[in-house]
Amino acid sequence: MSASTRRPGGITTANALPLAFSWLILAVVIVLLAFVLYMTFVPSLPTEPGFTLKHWSNVASSRLLTRVIPNTAIVGFGAIFVGAFFALPMAWLLNRTTLPLRATFTTMIGITPVIPGFILAMGWIMLLDERIGLLNNVAASLLGFSSIPLSVKDSPWGIAWVLGLILAPAIFFLVAGPLCRIDPSLEEAASVVGMRHLTTLRRVTLPLVWPGILGGLIYVFMTAVSIFEIPALLGAASGKVPVLASEIFYSVRPGGPLTATFAYGAAGVYGTLLAAPSLVALYVYLRVLERTERYQVITGKGYRPRETDLGGWSWIGVGFVVLYLALAVGLPLLVLLWASLMPVLQMPSREALSKLSFTNYDGLFEGLGGFGVISNTVVLVLSVSLFVSFFSFMVSWVVVRTQAQSRKLMDMLVMVPHAIPSLAFAFALAMLGILASRWLPWLPLSGTLGIIAVAHVINRMPYGTRVMNSALAQVHRELEECAQVCGTKTPTIMRTIILPLIKPSVIYLVVWTAMLSFQEVTMALFLSGPHNNVLSVSIWVLWEGGNLGTAAAGAVAMVATTGLLMFGILRLAGGPTAGLVGREVGAAPLTKSQ
Repeated sequence: MSASTRRPGGITTANALPLAFSWLILAVVIVLLAFVLYMTFVPSLPTEPGFTLKHWSNVASSRLLTRVIPNTAIVGFGAIFVGAFFALPMAWLLNRTTLPLRATFTTMIGITPVIPGFILAMGWIMLLDERIGLLNNVAASLLGFSSIPLSVKDSPWGIAWVLGLILAPAIFFLVAGPLCRIDPSLEEAASVVGMRHLTTLRRVTLPLVWPGILGGLIYVFMTAVSIFEIPALLGAASGKVPVLASEIFYSVRPGGPLTATFAYGAAGVYGTLLAAPSLVALYVYLRVLERTERYQVITGKGYRPRETDLGGWSWIGVGFVVLYLALAVGLPLLVLLWASLMPVLQMPSREALSKLSFTNYDGLFEGLGGFGVISNTVVLVLSVSLFVSFFSFMVSWVVVRTQAQSRKLMDMLVMVPHAIPSLAFAFALAMLGILASRWLPWLPLSGTLGIIAVAHVINRMPYGTRVMNSALAQVHRELEECAQVCGTKTPTIMRTIILPLIKPSVIYLVVWTAMLSFQEVTMALFLSGPHNNVLSVSIWVLWEGGNLGTAAAGAVAMVATTGLLMFGILRLAGGPTAGLVGREVGAAPLTKSQ
């Protein structure tokens, strides 16, 4: 049978290999989702038979309805408010005005998401804590009080504040693109009919960039309610501010004050409850995108982007951007650096300066776990980045380069991990690990580096396919058609023609995925065991164990390493803002244009 022979469904035998690899990774996604739902009906361990609705009936418990769900809602919507408060004005200032240092500020905002969130949360605890908070102590001494009852700990509003600062860049970049492309003639027409600047902003500009704003708000909500480590540091671990993400974690990994026993079925219910609003929000966003013609403002006639001259107000704008950068990154990292150089955390003073030393850095390598932890981190980072790139290329090849009837379904399925919290997938993998230890003891799953790698690969696939879809769409089909005429097989075409042409995108995806895997802690902590600890988990354990100085030194070292990786990405991407739309921080899948 020739390479061009078609099978039913519009796929050729030459493309059977990409189709097989694509359905392999998508089958894993489907199985994990089904297993999360299955666990909600399991009485106890997944290896034990039985069926129960008890876990669902417990949804009506007073604690869940009066504390957990309200706290989760406050964290999600509070993070939206804080993130939008900073991101929307900055998006306008840095893309529609003559504000000084715009490129520098944009680059700095782009770097913010790659700093591990739990490290910034550690910094905020050292800044605002009733007992050790440096800002609290400064304010108390200036006002003549013994202490200031202001803290980011033990309050859902404090968690929302920290998450909003960390996730604001996602809103910024999702709104920045549409703002740059608005035809200024629309705003000029509004001014001609007598609209004031604020009225024009409210009735013309904001409605035109509504898809970007909505995408950013949805992303922030989905991420804020699914993150575990930051709420845990700021009160969920003590049981004072329980949220759904912490309930999932401590149901499977007992250790919280109210979770002394395992509750696997309850964790499945919490995961389902956490996924439901995210899926609804994603559905609403996709419905908005279906009406994209309402937001099309770029035409070939008379389009001329123009910037607003702020005049004497420029320095107020600069001050606002600097304030955000100081709150989001500057102050938390400075206090961590200070703590890493102090034997015991104390207020800056002449006496304290005399105690500065690198004691916390001495033996840091052994304190973090030694060669085993470092090698685990390197293996995880490299394997995840390579597997994500490989499977993303396979899926995108089927979606972009073939006429398979299932390609649209595949493109939708690969987006599902973006809407489902990462903890839900980690939970499903942990349960499958328990099954494997019972029925397939020869399959190394639980407590291995491989189970963490699988969780990372599933979680990063939505972003990887967006990058690959865009890259493959830019390569004309005539190149591979010419090679096929000459008898070249599809794997050879991929390796010798297509991959060299999309090399920049592939390299960018590999490095970016490696950096995100390097800093991630939620899934790694959930699936960690004695033999698969990685660097982020080691820093977490040091902090939770009360070794603040050593944990701060590890955090500083991790941020420095992340900064070097980020510098490499910027060089590879060819500019300060290239490819910086989103964290995992992961916001890319929400934008169809990427």
